[in-house]
Amino acid sequence: MNAATRPRTRGPLRPPELAAAAVFGALTAVLSVVAGLIPIGVAQVLVALPVAFLAITGRVRTVIAATTAAGVVALIAGGPFAVAAVVLLAAIGTLVGFAQRRWGRSAVFVIFACSVPMGLAVAAAVIGLLVVFERTRVLLLEALVNTMRGMLTAFEAAGSGPELSRVVNEAIDFLVAYWWLWIGSAVVLGVVGTALLAFGIFASVAQRTTWPRQQAEWPERTTTREPGPLPVKLNSVSYRYANATVDALCDVDLTITEGEFVAVVGANGSGKSTLARILAGFDPTSGFVDRPGPVGLGAQMGTVLVFQHPEAQVLGRTVGEDLRWGTSNDIDIDALLARVGLEGMADRATEDLSGGQQQRLALAAALARSPKLLIADEITAMVDADSRTALIGLLGEIAAGGTTVVLITHLDDETARADRVVHLDRGRIIDRPAPTPRRAAIPAEPPAQWLPALELRDVTHTYAARTPWAHTALRNVSLTVGRGEGVLVVGANGSGKTTLAWTIAGLLRPTSGTCTVHDTPTSNVRGEVGLVFQQARLQLQRPTVAREISEVAGLHDTDYQYVAAVLKRVGLSVDLAVRPIDQLSGGEMRRVAIAAQLSRAPRVLVLDEPLAGLDTAGRQELISILVHLRTVEHVTIIVISHDLHGMEEVCSRTVVLEHGTVVDDGSKAAA
Repeated sequence: MNAATRPRTRGPLRPPELAAAAVFGALTAVLSVVAGLIPIGVAQVLVALPVAFLAITGRVRTVIAATTAAGVVALIAGGPFAVAAVVLLAAIGTLVGFAQRRWGRSAVFVIFACSVPMGLAVAAAVIGLLVVFERTRVLLLEALVNTMRGMLTAFEAAGSGPELSRVVNEAIDFLVAYWWLWIGSAVVLGVVGTALLAFGIFASVAQRTTWPRQQAEWPERTTTREPGPLPVKLNSVSYRYANATVDALCDVDLTITEGEFVAVVGANGSGKSTLARILAGFDPTSGFVDRPGPVGLGAQMGTVLVFQHPEAQVLGRTVGEDLRWGTSNDIDIDALLARVGLEGMADRATEDLSGGQQQRLALAAALARSPKLLIADEITAMVDADSRTALIGLLGEIAAGGTTVVLITHLDDETARADRVVHLDRGRIIDRPAPTPRRAAIPAEPPAQWLPALELRDVTHTYAARTPWAHTALRNVSLTVGRGEGVLVVGANGSGKTTLAWTIAGLLRPTSGTCTVHDTPTSNVRGEVGLVFQQARLQLQRPTVAREISEVAGLHDTDYQYVAAVLKRVGLSVDLAVRPIDQLSGGEMRRVAIAAQLSRAPRVLVLDEPLAGLDTAGRQELISILVHLRTVEHVTIIVISHDLHGMEEVCSRTVVLEHGTVVDDGSKAAA
């Protein structure tokens, strides 16, 4: 939607706006502090850019909130003058952003016309302050005069003539007599120049970003009526994402009542997450959603959502602090933690929790709002088998306590505790499908001809080395992986698996030791090693699937035929090529990330939890792809996973990590 025709939002700041104001305000403050330490005047221009990004899409009150936050930090770090600088640069950023939104490239004339009176106003303020604070003005002028006379003395000692002395003395007399003129002119030129330079930089960046088109679609919270999310009835509900050619949901009829435990099951892309969004307050493209009151997303006695990545929902420094975030202070923290199996952990640092514990904390934070409807979207995708069983049991207990639970999952074996199971296929509710027979696994064999491809020699990596917060994640790791070999890396949470993956991919340089691919340090090569993150969304940086794959592949233009061929390799529909990244399911994001990495034809492919969030068919397709890459194309495959089912077909060797050390490199098993 064009910014100029976007419906006007009124009322207090919404959660996405608050988040944007906090992030961009903090960025503005950091840039202002850093710019103050750099002896280059143009660095100040960068301070205006974060506010410009807010202004191009946000409301004025969002910009004011960000500027206020930045000003508070600037006051602490640099005093009143730093606050004045931040406010002035934020005003310039606001002008740049609004002008770009309204007039595009022709905004340069508007910015010039508006920055001149802004500069005159600032110049008048500066001159007024210098008139009032006469001693400050005298000290400023004396420092200037002394500097110029010192330079003159140096030139005279070097043999300069009397003419230079006359010119310099006349210039000094002019600057002292007409200080208001040259200071005012310098301020005006500085403001106008900063505005124009900021616009030039911002316009160039804005052409390469999709920020202006990424709008939050979550419903507004209402404070005028009590939440009433249940019972909820969907009547012929359909939903189609922008630019899509088919509906993500099609003609869905569904009623969910109080106290139910409903499991929604389906393959990746079947519409499960879209259904969850409709239940959480999205307006359907067609059809009707009937509720007795507002959905109350995130409100007390309303609706809460828990996602598959708990770290994205954990905000507090400690467990107790996280539970208090956004809620009243009188909640019974100990009782909440006991309910989810985290007894006695109120003072525990959230960063020290395992994945299963973080997911339990996310559930506890949801329960702190005493919700009537709890939607759990693939919350077991990133945890091991024991944690998965415990989380499903916990959801059953929550439902038994009177809270309606909707579990979104692709695994049929997670539905045993549910009162009712809803099966989705291609956006439609269907009868329970016949179980898909599992094919017999064919164990992987080591390469027939073993040639070293990847070598780690005494690799140690310490985060925040030589600081009080130093933490060693890898200790003297030595490992050799052959060309076309499949290696599975296992270990408990915190054992160093992800650090090892990032080191192999060249994203981290070892603190000591070497990591090489074909005798070249992995940190010095591009395209030789592909890495698929555990959270695939973090590496999907382009707005659509087609652009993501095309640009990662190094293509200058989006090639839809090439994209279609790559998507087919990972079992995805060609229709997804035009789909925005944020409208993909978790499993679809993972396969798109894999497809993008395969487009670079890497020699080594590292996958961090590749099976998380994939349905049975998707797992089998991905395993087949990895087997083909390893056996036919001789790509070295390194898999980091706690989900071992099917990995025996890809990996012939298992490496075990404990506390950052290799305790078993699998060489005996491989032999």
